[in-house]
Amino acid sequence: MAVLALFLGPSVLGQVADETAVPRISVADLKKAADAGRVLILDVRDAGSYAEGHLPGAVNLPLETLQQKAATLKAAKTPIVAYCG
Repeated sequence: MAVLALFLGPSVLGQVADETAVPRISVADLKKAADAGRVLILDVRDAGSYAEGHLPGAVNLPLETLQQKAATLKAAKTPIVAYCG
C-alpha cells in the first residue's frame, strides 16, 4: 500500500499534471514519520467516514474544505500526508 504525500501545490485543487511527480511513501515509513512528529496526516473523507475509523493521529479535513485551509497548512511547513479510503 502506498500513501500519497502532498505538499500543497496544484494538487490542492485536484489538478496534478504528472502524478509520478507526487512523492509516495510506504505505510512503514509513514508510521515512523508520524511517531516522530515529522508529518501531518490528513484524512480528507467526510466526518462520518472519519468517525467510523481513521489512522491514529490523523486530522479530519474533508476534501471540499482543503482549499480554504491551504494557507494555514502551508504556513506550518510540515510535510502533509493525505489519504481517503
